[in-house]
Amino acid sequence: MEIRAYTQELEGEVAAFNQRLRSAGIGQWQLPGSHTPRLPRTDSTTPYQEYFVTVHESTVIGGYILTHRRFALRGEMLPIACGPQLNLSEGLIDQRYSMVGVIQLQEALRRQPLMYGLGMAGTNGPLSRLFAAMGWTVFSVPLFFRVISPNKFFANLTYLRSHPGIRPGLDLLTRTPLPRAVIRPLQMRLSRHDRSVSAESCDEFGHWVDTIWRSCRNRYPLIAERDCKVLNYLYPHSEPRFLRLKVSRAGSEVGWAVMLAPRLSDHQYFGNMLVGSIVDCMASPEDAHCVIRHATRFLEECGVDLIVSTQASNAWCRALFRNGYIPGPSNVALALSPRLAERLQPFGEFKRNLHVNRGDGEGPTVL
Repeated sequence: MEIRAYTQELEGEVAAFNQRLRSAGIGQWQLPGSHTPRLPRTDSTTPYQEYFVTVHESTVIGGYILTHRRFALRGEMLPIACGPQLNLSEGLIDQRYSMVGVIQLQEALRRQPLMYGLGMAGTNGPLSRLFAAMGWTVFSVPLFFRVISPNKFFANLTYLRSHPGIRPGLDLLTRTPLPRAVIRPLQMRLSRHDRSVSAESCDEFGHWVDTIWRSCRNRYPLIAERDCKVLNYLYPHSEPRFLRLKVSRAGSEVGWAVMLAPRLSDHQYFGNMLVGSIVDCMASPEDAHCVIRHATRFLEECGVDLIVSTQASNAWCRALFRNGYIPGPSNVALALSPRLAERLQPFGEFKRNLHVNRGDGEGPTVL
């Protein structure tokens, strides 16, 4: 058994591996069909990905992805990897290969001891349980939501509507004014409107972002580099799905947000709603509420039915709560490798000030 770089000649074997998972009913997870990374390496300053596969007797039996970024770790700039993302193996369907996932994780740690995992179907997901068993620090990242269209919200709670005993009640609820009466009192909170703060959409990030990055990077014990070059690489102008917002106070930029507003179809959680999401953002902790307020208004003007955001930082969680967001069940876990957690001791002091959100994980488009 050998773990090697995913190359073009292995694409056929990867396709066969993915088909075996689909045939066993595990089609929601797949290794990339192409050996070319979504984020190819360009230089030493931008994020990049590496794809690896595990081969046994010329057959691909597993694989994983490493996404490399530069982070400010208690003020020191260091390379840190997100991974092993996916970390799929034949062990999901054949007990003979049950240790492949463990071996891939160990191999990934040898490549980069400073590593984190994000997402992973929550703290009860199989990858989160594997991380915990191997001594990683694993905890849930809070999710907040704000309902804009209460009737559509209750009509599209796909997970709850899958329960026969609940569905009739939701059907009845959506035909009455009650949803708005239930939701509105929970969302009456709204941060004080500061008339000196304004916001405008932008096609790309200018060098004003660098000023925000330099002023904020030491305000959080762990935060991925978010300068102009990195942001325009991750959220390029060529992809119109990314909505960018610049927030200013008295003419000086204080923060920004990246948002999405896709129309979902038969989504496992959100049915057929138009869901807005605040996937990435940056500001000092005291200005977080201004960014959330204006990002919320922007998405409301886009006509979304629901807005969601997942944020690890206490400052951003408070900002969401102050702007009428409701805490909800999160399917996002954050796992820190032993070496990374060691650099964040005393962990209780730093845990809820880490600036981590969906922009740091498997991909900002993954709900």
